[in-house]
Amino acid sequence: MNSLPVPNEYLGFAAAAGVASWLYLNRRTVRGDYAFLFYSAAYFALYATLRAFPLASASPSIAAAFIALTYFTTLASVTVGYRLSPWHPLANYPGPVLWRISSVYLTYISFMGRRHLILDKLHAKYGPFLRIGPNTLSLNTPAATSVYLTMEKSDAYRFPAHDKVVGIFFKQDSKEVHRERKKLWGGMFTPNGLAQLTPALEKRTWEVMRCIERRQKANGGYVNLPEAFYHWSHDFMGDMVFSGCNKIELMKNGDAKELIYTGKLATVMQDSLGQSPWLMDILWQIPATKDMHQLVRLASQMTRTRVQAKELPAFRDLISYLMEGGVSLPDMERDAVIGILGGSDNTSIAMSLCCYFLVAEPHYYVALRAELDAAFPDPLGHLAPATLATLPLLNGAIHEILRLGSPYFLPRVAGPGGAKVDGHYIPEGTIVALAAYSQQISPDNFYPEPMNFRPERWQPQGLGPDTKTNKAVLASFSFGPHSCIGKVLAWQELRYCLSRVVLAFDMEFQPGFDVQAFRDGILNMRTTLLEKDMFMKVSRRAGVDLDKVFATLEAE
Repeated sequence: MNSLPVPNEYLGFAAAAGVASWLYLNRRTVRGDYAFLFYSAAYFALYATLRAFPLASASPSIAAAFIALTYFTTLASVTVGYRLSPWHPLANYPGPVLWRISSVYLTYISFMGRRHLILDKLHAKYGPFLRIGPNTLSLNTPAATSVYLTMEKSDAYRFPAHDKVVGIFFKQDSKEVHRERKKLWGGMFTPNGLAQLTPALEKRTWEVMRCIERRQKANGGYVNLPEAFYHWSHDFMGDMVFSGCNKIELMKNGDAKELIYTGKLATVMQDSLGQSPWLMDILWQIPATKDMHQLVRLASQMTRTRVQAKELPAFRDLISYLMEGGVSLPDMERDAVIGILGGSDNTSIAMSLCCYFLVAEPHYYVALRAELDAAFPDPLGHLAPATLATLPLLNGAIHEILRLGSPYFLPRVAGPGGAKVDGHYIPEGTIVALAAYSQQISPDNFYPEPMNFRPERWQPQGLGPDTKTNKAVLASFSFGPHSCIGKVLAWQELRYCLSRVVLAFDMEFQPGFDVQAFRDGILNMRTTLLEKDMFMKVSRRAGVDLDKVFATLEAE
């Protein structure tokens, strides 16, 4: 006798529907917002039907709930059973059970900013080929860099709105579209394009030095250095994208609209929820997430202003290249946001970490200043980019910051026929990612002292006869056709700004600053968040007169 409030045939039909849904969904990708709307409509249709044709044994609401529960329980059971079964394509790859069942756990640890640390521990337990999702592998081997040469981006790089607007960072359906857009951007990063940007970089760097002094004076003798560098990089990227139409000016006006916070939040959401794209589809539609779009709205306004400008800019900005290429206004607006966020966020963090490590180990600060003094006797004189590119300690320090401070997760998808990495077959459609942090701190790649800041490891003599410095696994700018197009500009920014700061300023941490706690509080996603502030006391180096430089800035 059936003790349930719903007849067995109804529940049997619901169970059969659950199996049929699994057969369909196992071979197809469905947008999360569409699925949510479909299931919501199906439930209300079921409820309406049960109201029109009620069961004697249960109310419409209870009957609908039992039928829906049976359907979803069956769907979940079949899904979990298959993902843990020996018939799954990734069955031979080890990993924690919960991770193999659902991508939600990877999404969670990504959001918490500890993904790189947790993956490193899991690789130590399970080995170099680690299953971290139903269809996702983390690869802790130097050979994994090869996936970036041939594989396309995963759906984690889809723009959540699923519109037809093209942005250089986001995944496109056509490789040709990406190639053409990257070609347009590439004009900015030629020697001539970089030369045109140099005056703006010089001006903004002098401005951040003035900004640091002013904020320190207004804050009792200490300045939150990362905040100043965030503002510097956003202001400069605004120049790069919009030239004279740039209205960001965070160093001057502050960030009352929280452009940096909302931009970082959007990046965090894109990175973490991108591991479960269906979840991103749903949350993107929630009104509460619209605050993340502050920078998008500002960039759209400045793009329109720049396009309508009557006078030519002082130099060729990004919008110039896009306009000449016939790019549509919506596409330009999307690329403008990418230019500002992509070009400012990681550069500002790298500058902050450079100062952190150099002040934490002051003998490197002294040595770097000596190297710069030898190359540039006048600390306020012109800093030739070509000369900066040759300085071993300067470039070694930046390399070390990138090695220790950029543990990014860059997922790709195995194409038709799958792929082989270190003799392991990667089935078609599998999402794979290099365990960048694990590779960048591995003693097999960087030895000795792989966890420590040692700029000299990048010099020819390294740290001694047993030195290992495997430059090929440094993933800060990714690899292959989707590598960061602005890498050369980022290097120029870091060399120039760091050199100016070291030549002009002495720095020390605020009393009570916990060096290890700050490092432990660095959270890494596709962006980097700092749980702890980094207040420093900055003073002018003896004999360095910045007042004349600042007076010139005021006169402009």
